[in-house]
Formats: sequence, C-alpha cells, structure tokens
Amino acid sequence: MKLLHTADVHLGVKTYGRRDPESGLNTRLLDIRRSLEVVVQQALDDEVDAFLFCGDAYHTADPTPTQQQIFAECLQPLADAGIPIVLIIGNHDHPVTYGRASSLDIFEYVDGVVHCYRKPASSVQVIETPSGPLQLIPLPWPIRSQILSKDEYRSMTPEELRQFIEERYVTYVQRRAGEIAAEERGQRADGTEPPLSSDVPTVLAGHVTLQGAELAGSERTSLIANDPKFTVGQLAVSPIDYVALGHIHRAQNRNPEGHPPVVYAGSIERVTFKERDEDKGFYRVDIMPDAEPRTNVTFVRTEARPFVAIQVDARDTDEPTEKVIDAIANADVADAVVRVRYRVEEAQLSVIEQGRIREALAGADTIAAIERSVDPAERKRRTVVTRESGLEEAVRRYVSQHDELDGMEDDLVEAALDLQSEIDN
Repeated sequence: MKLLHTADVHLGVKTYGRRDPESGLNTRLLDIRRSLEVVVQQALDDEVDAFLFCGDAYHTADPTPTQQQIFAECLQPLADAGIPIVLIIGNHDHPVTYGRASSLDIFEYVDGVVHCYRKPASSVQVIETPSGPLQLIPLPWPIRSQILSKDEYRSMTPEELRQFIEERYVTYVQRRAGEIAAEERGQRADGTEPPLSSDVPTVLAGHVTLQGAELAGSERTSLIANDPKFTVGQLAVSPIDYVALGHIHRAQNRNPEGHPPVVYAGSIERVTFKERDEDKGFYRVDIMPDAEPRTNVTFVRTEARPFVAIQVDARDTDEPTEKVIDAIANADVADAVVRVRYRVEEAQLSVIEQGRIREALAGADTIAAIERSVDPAERKRRTVVTRESGLEEAVRRYVSQHDELDGMEDDLVEAALDLQSEIDN
C-alpha cells in the first residue's frame, strides 16, 4: 500500500512576504500554494492509496476565504482521482472556544472521499483504498476546552490537565491496537464489517508532541513546554505499521532503527531565517505486509523558497560598499528571501552606498532587510534607549553597554526581529 504523508502547511503565514502585483496576494501565501500543489501532484503521479494530512492546514483557526479556497483547490485533484484524504485536526486548525467548528470540518461535506478527525475515534477506522482496506487510528490535537467543559475536570491545574491528556491518549492507542488483536481472536467480529487484522496495513495519524523531537529553527521550546508529550514506545504499538505525525516542523523519523517508523513530515515551506538550512518536504510510505521491513519511508524535498542570510564585516576596508556587494555576488540570492547584515565603523558611514547594495540584490525574490551595525568612534560611550528607538537600534545600544553580552549582539538582534515579525503578522 502506498501512502503520502504531509502536514503543517500553515496557509496564512506572511513573514517576509509582500504583495504580489499580479494576484494581489501575499507572496508567502503563493509560495505555500505552490509547494502544496507539488505535494498533491506527487501523490497523483505515485497513484497513492491514501493522502494523510496530519494537521495545521492554516496558521490561525479563522482562515480567510482566500486561504480556504486555496486549500480546497489544492486537494480537489485528489478527490477527483478517487484518492481517500485523511485530515487530522491540528492545534492551529481548532478554535479555542469549545463547540465551534474547526477550520477543516467543512471538508467532510465536499465531493470525494474525505475523512476528517477532530477527536479520537471510538473504534479503529477502516478506510477503503484502491489496494484494499487501511486501518486508521486517528490522534488529533487534544482539545483542552472540551475536557474543561465537563464539571469533573474544571478544577484541574494545567499540569494535572496535561497528565490527564497523556494518560488518556496512551490508553486510547492501546485500546485501538487491542481491538485489532481481539477481532483476530474472533471476540468482536459480527460479520457486519470486514474484520480487523494485523495483516491489514495499520496507521496511527496524529498531531502531537514527542519527547526528544528536534524542533525546526522557527520553533521555540517555550511554545511546546506545556504540550502533552509522548514517547516513541507509547505510539509505536503493535500492530501499527506507521506513525504519521504533524506539529513539529522539522522532518524526522524518531524510530529509525525500529518498527514502525514514527515520522514527523515537517513543514513544506520555510518561515524564518533560522530554517534556512533545513530541508522541507513530505514522506512517501510503502507498507508491504509480506516484506521485511514491512514499512519503508522516503523523504521527498519540496523546492521551498530559499532563505539567504549574508553577514559582512566591512570594518577593515576603505571600500565597505564593494565588500558587501562582493559578499552578495558570492551568494546565490536568485529568487530567495534575502537578509543582509553588515558591520562598519562610524567613520565609514559616509561612503556606504545603499542604492548599489539594493541593486546587487535585484535578483532576489524579497529583500527582508538590509541592516547595518555601527561601531561608534568611542566604544564605551554611554547611550540612552528611548521609546523612539527602533527595535534593532535599541537592542544594539543595550548590548553595547553590557560587556557580558559581547559576541552575542547579532544573535540577540535576530531573535528580537524574529519575535517582532511574528507579532506583526
């Protein structure tokens, strides 16, 4: 059985985007659409038996009609080809308020074979595919508001709630796996549906956090600190053949030496410069019940928009503009989101030609920033950070007054600007 596993599209991310003059849309929205179209086309070319989408179609729980239209248009060729689509609700897809529909619920009513899961199912789901049945254990993002809506749970502390969810989800996975074994022993088969069997390909598809998962550059440990967390062993339960996950944006197999593979598909596009060296893509999955190993996975890269960060120390030259331009020429900036940071002495400011630097970046898709760091003539001159100071200027002034932060200036500025970009978008 052939599957395609993807997740974390995040339609609506606008970081480092601009308005496209032809479509009027944000260029980052167009980037994500292009990559998602590539993923869907690969599924069609491979004639997969099912398309697994493991959460976070949108960046917010209230996507715009345009974002919803793009997602629907991208998936429509799968529906037209009769390929079953499995949609797992992620934390970004689900509204905070209990009782409201998620942003993916509407897909249950469109033409095609679409299975949408906003909560764990009461039994193993059997999905008919061109190659036969697929047994599915859905594990969507746990909805805290739904749990807290019940009187007996309202007094729980955040830590108690986290532990409750972890225990409940682990028990759920064990019970669903136990169903398969029970039917094989003839304890539940009633003849009304095809019996469950360990010989049938079985997938757990979820949107959860694994202990030890490697975060993408744009993700911060603080954001997942309170997430319910699970071990590989708690999800990789026999007879599951493949654990398909979303939520963490770095593609990775957390069980590379064992069976089944426990895989985060990762995101299909980069978000910040901290992800500039990360490959983005999705996974092909082949489950062959009679083979050894039973499941094989292959990571497939998408041609995600390149992010290029150029850093230049021009303090040692009489022609700082030329040194910056040379650094740009030595980088592949074509069709990339580019950030240039250069460092000069205060006395060099008069000879810096910003226009020429911008001209050297003409081949870039987007100039995210051209930032300069100036060494004052008097290094220890005290400065005042005011409300009128720009963010970068304020951080650099602050660092210049604290010797213990020497050598960390650029990293602190980058972190501050990334945070500002997230807040602004």
